[in-house]
Amino acid sequence: MAETQEFSIGQMVRVKRLWPTDHHRVPFYLKGKIGQVATCLGPVENPELTAYFKKSSDQHILYRVRFTHAHLWGGNQTDEIYADLAGEWLCELEG
Repeated sequence: MAETQEFSIGQMVRVKRLWPTDHHRVPFYLKGKIGQVATCLGPVENPELTAYFKKSSDQHILYRVRFTHAHLWGGNQTDEIYADLAGEWLCELEG
């Protein structure tokens, strides 16, 4: 069963600060950080199961999220990075 697209292109999101003990597909330095949804890549198999070569009908929506270096590491940097993150790792930015 696939989850539905929850975030829209251009929407600001926060990466959840979860600390599971098993493998997960979120870089440590992005946890708790704010980024902007650049695109929706659509449904993919559960990335945390495929890391162990396990098949599942469980699907997650994958988003490409843009982060500025200035927001991640401070200073006046103008570079950006993009990370492909499953929607379950993202939450709406609270106003």
